[in-house]
Amino acid sequence: MGKLKFKILLAVIIFIVLGFWYFAGNYRFTPLAAAKAHFDVGKDAVSLGDVDFGWGKVYVFDTANGPRTVISIKSWFLWRAPAAVHFEPSTDVIRTVGWMSYFDKKGQATVFAVESTDPQIAFVEIGPPTDRVRKEIKTGSPTIFSWNKAIQFNELCPVAFSLDNKPLFEYRYPKNTSTFRSEDLKWYPVNGHI
Repeated sequence: MGKLKFKILLAVIIFIVLGFWYFAGNYRFTPLAAAKAHFDVGKDAVSLGDVDFGWGKVYVFDTANGPRTVISIKSWFLWRAPAAVHFEPSTDVIRTVGWMSYFDKKGQATVFAVESTDPQIAFVEIGPPTDRVRKEIKTGSPTIFSWNKAIQFNELCPVAFSLDNKPLFEYRYPKNTSTFRSEDLKWYPVNGHI
């Protein structure tokens, strides 16, 4: 009976160590729990929306420190969140609240989320020239775009349109500049000089 107790005790210890190792490595039982366990998000984050790719799930969060986009990837029966993207809080009339371009051996994903407080903005069009997507924008509610492939930011070329199809804003860096700072990447008026 002594050997049986030793084997049971050893199995319990191994189970506890593995459980702690997975928990410390941000592995969780659900994709949402894994996303909120990411150090850049926190448990108090509010989900603005998500996109399920089967092999992974991308969440767009509103946090006390600004918008965050996190990808959760399935690993056996558990989930982990290896990457997050953050944006600084903004009071602009149109703002990007989510962005992620990700690929690994399990799959590829691109997500872009935008929110507007300007009722003149009716649509946003975004994507590479051969795969542009146009969606209606509802004031105060995020609109999420997604593709099952990794797309670089400079290929997306987001443009916001009015109801009569007039371009109002474009998401880019300022024109005629040689310095690129992350806080300068935002929505600019199409007819503006910036």
